[in-house]
Amino acid sequence: MSAQAAAGTAASPATGRRLPTVREAALGAALGAIRQLPPRAAAAAALPFFMRVGPRRIVQTEEEHTHLISQRSRIRVPGLQGKGGEAVAYAWGSGDRPVLLVHGWAGRASQFAPLVRELRYAGVAAVAFDAPAHGDAPGRGTYILDFIGAMAELERRHGPFRAVVAHSFGSLAALVAISEGLVADRAVTVSGMGDADHLVASFATAAGLGPTAAAALRERFARRIFPLEPDVYGRFSAVRHPLPESVPLLVVHDVADRRVPSTEAGRLVAANAGHASQLSTRGLGHQRILADERVLTEITQFVAA
Repeated sequence: MSAQAAAGTAASPATGRRLPTVREAALGAALGAIRQLPPRAAAAAALPFFMRVGPRRIVQTEEEHTHLISQRSRIRVPGLQGKGGEAVAYAWGSGDRPVLLVHGWAGRASQFAPLVRELRYAGVAAVAFDAPAHGDAPGRGTYILDFIGAMAELERRHGPFRAVVAHSFGSLAALVAISEGLVADRAVTVSGMGDADHLVASFATAAGLGPTAAAALRERFARRIFPLEPDVYGRFSAVRHPLPESVPLLVVHDVADRRVPSTEAGRLVAANAGHASQLSTRGLGHQRILADERVLTEITQFVAA
């Protein structure tokens, strides 16, 4: 869940900012009530909000043509304790070693339409997927293991990959997947974060949870969702498990990103010192960065090298 959505607030019309939707207002009211609970009770009540995917992103007009001309298929992902779901896979072009594109939380593959067009112009094939409960894929929930499982299935079909390009939450999933064996020559993160700890901390801050409630939420998430995982936050950390030195990493981030702070980019670069480079932008935020001409050019040149 985004920090923006968790906050659930907006200023009056006099400020020039949009008013909250009914959904956002209800969410804000619910989180306001949760903040009044004792810490452990607040953590229990907040967990479903932390895990919810939210409304599905629709295909934008400028993405529609690229979305429609893709080759589609469905893939089964094993997921958590074998209770995974179904993802929708997309492919553009043919040939060896395509680029794998991984969307973020509440995102979808069509967000990469501008990059797909650049890659195809450069003669590079691309594959992507809508994770369960995202885009055109069925389901009501998803976990990082679903993202990793979808990548593994696409590697079985199309890999090894020339590169993986991932956005936001998808960046963390992609980096973890590569550290656990997914084969890719190069990796690109856009607006990504360093670990699952950041996800909990940013949600807790946006929801207004105090330190004790935030710690209880962190513990509850690990115990309830990953009871068989001895160290959830250690496993799902791209900082503690950097990429192999043979895999160059390009970290793209906007300095004013309000969803994922640019300090996360610094953490990723530091963890992969010696084989990581950083591209910083200004004024593109968390989403528009995916369609910026300079960003598209830099990513295409990096993955096509």
